[in-house]
Amino acid sequence: MTQFEHVSVMPEEVTKYLQPRPGGVYFDGTAGAGGHSKLILEGEPDSRVIAVDRDPAMLEMAAQRLAQFGDRVTLRRASYEDLLDVLDDLNLESCIDGALIDCGPSHDQLAGRTVGQGRGFSMHGGDEPLEMAYDPDQPRTAASLLAELSESELRELFGRTLRGGEVGRVVRTIIRERGLEPIATPERLTRVLTDALRSKGPDTGKRVSAAYAGLRIAVNDELRGLERGIDAAVEALCSGGRILVLSFHGGEHRVARQKLRELEGGPIGPPRLIGGPEREAKVKVLTRSPLHPSDAEVQRNPASRSARLHAAERV
Repeated sequence: MTQFEHVSVMPEEVTKYLQPRPGGVYFDGTAGAGGHSKLILEGEPDSRVIAVDRDPAMLEMAAQRLAQFGDRVTLRRASYEDLLDVLDDLNLESCIDGALIDCGPSHDQLAGRTVGQGRGFSMHGGDEPLEMAYDPDQPRTAASLLAELSESELRELFGRTLRGGEVGRVVRTIIRERGLEPIATPERLTRVLTDALRSKGPDTGKRVSAAYAGLRIAVNDELRGLERGIDAAVEALCSGGRILVLSFHGGEHRVARQKLRELEGGPIGPPRLIGGPEREAKVKVLTRSPLHPSDAEVQRNPASRSARLHAAERV
């Protein structure tokens, strides 16, 4: 039997802001190992959850963990940006009462527990294939991007998570090394990145990890996908329904914050533009500053340290 080691991030805050109610229908945009879905289903015995994930192995783990809830939970292989299509396929014509988008990979994916051998998400992945794709069937992988992207494209990719002076060193080193031997495993990529970033001293490991994050974001088109996912969730919500986004790095924080504020409506363009066109107000933002995990949670689960919770209510 699968041993579930996944710990859901910010469970108390998710419950407080999602406000599950009896008979409500909720969307879990990243099923993972089923932790947040379980939280909703246990909290409101009459509630229903529709949970999606791009990784079929994660859906298997969620199915085991949520089996006790029977037909109150529906699992589908999809991305959160496909929410409206999923609801159509289920013939669910009514709106939903809440949506949660949990960004980034799960610890099970990072640790390689999902398929026996991991897919290269972690800098400690050794000789795993360097894929980093949540959907194992997609053709775009980390190895293919490193082999095919131009210098300018690589600069844009790593510029999302690395500092200015680091980007050039990393890109030059990758271009040099891929001409000698394909960069096809985490072991090789970690050596290449460490060589490029070793001047950072004790901080080198963190900077290598940041480069991995930039590559993973590109493989899965995560930032544009998050924008589309927020749009889809807001479109599906009932009036008074809530959307929550758990983000884990600067790029995700910015997209979640900016997108939700954009959906609040208001003037298009500079605030001083009197009489200009205005966006329709679709949500009311509930977290002007994103919430951080408590000190107690960070002690229990150090991986939660970078998490931020954004919440808004459909108007």
